[in-house]
Amino acid sequence: MEIINTIINSVINFYHFIIGSITVDSIIKFAILYFFIIWWAFVIWVVKDITNRSTNIFIQFLSIIVVVLFTPIFWLPIYLLIRPRTTIFEKYYEEEELDDEEMILEWEDIEEIKEYNCPKCGKTIREDFHFCPYCEYELMKKCTKCEKPVKTEWKVCPYCWEHQVNNSVKTEKKNAIKVEVEKVAKKKRADILKDIEEQENE
Repeated sequence: MEIINTIINSVINFYHFIIGSITVDSIIKFAILYFFIIWWAFVIWVVKDITNRSTNIFIQFLSIIVVVLFTPIFWLPIYLLIRPRTTIFEKYYEEEELDDEEMILEWEDIEEIKEYNCPKCGKTIREDFHFCPYCEYELMKKCTKCEKPVKTEWKVCPYCWEHQVNNSVKTEKKNAIKVEVEKVAKKKRADILKDIEEQENE
């Protein structure tokens, strides 16, 4: 019990000593010291904050030097208004999210591309193909009037209502001519090879 009383008396005496030693001069000194501590704490905070928000050396230097010279009371509210809205990491993640959204939209666009059967060979192909990869049939052509892409089997252009009958006929003729040319070329190659073999046998 005496020990507890001794401790309590010591605390009370220390408290009376502190109260007795407080003067107006010591209060002013403490307030000035506290102000400088807060000032440099704000300077350190601004240094960390601006380096996390911008890589521009000029902006970093300007923000730090002004808060040092003009104290937080005058400069800090202005700094909070003009500093970059997001940090470098937040900006990076926002850009990554935008890239992911763009990729998702691109995949959605790809998925929206429909498929149909080639009018010549009947195999399944994509709607945006201009040629059938199986039979080489020309699926899309330019309109004879407006030159917009139209399907070869369409009779009229859906944009300018120009009749496209000759379009498909020309395509069929071209395909037929191509087949004939290939046949002639194969025949000539076969004749040349035959002549070479006969010469070698002689």
